[in-house]
Amino acid sequence: MLAHTRADIERSELTQADTVYATAFCDYRSADGYFRKYRMIFVDRKPYPYHLAISDHWLVHYVTADMLPAPWKLEEERAFLKDPAKALGTDALATLENIAKRLDLDYAGIDFSLMPDGRVLVFESNATMLVHPEPHASPLAYKNTYVDAIVDAFAQLIESRRARH
Repeated sequence: MLAHTRADIERSELTQADTVYATAFCDYRSADGYFRKYRMIFVDRKPYPYHLAISDHWLVHYVTADMLPAPWKLEEERAFLKDPAKALGTDALATLENIAKRLDLDYAGIDFSLMPDGRVLVFESNATMLVHPEPHASPLAYKNTYVDAIVDAFAQLIESRRARH
């Protein structure tokens, strides 16, 4: 919920029993007016691109971003998946690599965007980020190459840990 005033909060369906976390709204809209939410998965502290959702609404979720009817969105996602450094910039990619190292988890993920000045805006990062393949007949099947890279990296991590013991 985005509330601009106290009246907005009072009109909401929140009750006094609800737990509420409030933070200042950060308008991270890109120059074209769209909001972008990137997801990368960290396997053994290395970032792998997973998806990019582009929406005209500030609360971006892949399933509600209307990606399929907009070929330009899918092309931008493909470009991000193929070359995250080019899509994000080397400074942003270095920031994500640093976050992966500081989290120090075998598996984690991060949802983020880029501010107009190139800084990384983190929405969340945790050890339970979803990764799944797309059906082979789906227009999103191009993502499976990148899902496979994540799965393969995780399998290699498990194998390397098993070999140590």
